[in-house]
Amino acid sequence: MKLYHYVHCPFCIRVRMALGLLNIEFDSIVLPYNDEETPKKLTGVKMLPIFTFKDTLSSNESLEIIEKIDERNILQMEKLQSEERKSVEDLLSKLGNDVHSLCMPYWIWTPEFDNTSRAYFQQKKELKRGSFNKLIQNKAQFLENFSKNLEALIPQIEKFYKSDSLTIFDIMIASHIWGMYIFPEYQFPKAVHDYLQRVKAECRFDYHIDFWKD
Repeated sequence: MKLYHYVHCPFCIRVRMALGLLNIEFDSIVLPYNDEETPKKLTGVKMLPIFTFKDTLSSNESLEIIEKIDERNILQMEKLQSEERKSVEDLLSKLGNDVHSLCMPYWIWTPEFDNTSRAYFQQKKELKRGSFNKLIQNKAQFLENFSKNLEALIPQIEKFYKSDSLTIFDIMIASHIWGMYIFPEYQFPKAVHDYLQRVKAECRFDYHIDFWKD
């Protein structure tokens, strides 16, 4: 079984967290961001994650992959059919916009990128969000928005999200805000940091382990 993924991508992180929680062994294949050929060859589109089950390709939709690998329904996938899903996704949409605006100029300097993939990533993302220099200049506004929206989460994560056990909602939430650990001028509120560390422990997750392991 193989996981094709990007290290920084929250949708890829979802699958990595789920694989760790479910204790599923897999081959980690971190693709250069400028590699268009591999994902198109596998699924027809440049979109990761892609997970292969022996000779069968899974969907490159993260939640569909997780639902397929979670055969015992440890993550309570039926929650995705509940009304609560809309609240979670609305929150993630707000948080994710600011996380990406703040972190993209820093992600490109991690070991995931070389000069070629860095230039490719920056060019693609600047078409959508504007220049990285401008994003950095506007960081105060992004940080204010992020902090304000994050406050709404704090009362709901006493242990896990509205639950004493980790569910698919925790995978969705943690994967989307984890990237803020790379932003040098930000520290999570203690309640959020502790929550993320609980998720990390349950999922045996390490952001850059693909580059550090022997």
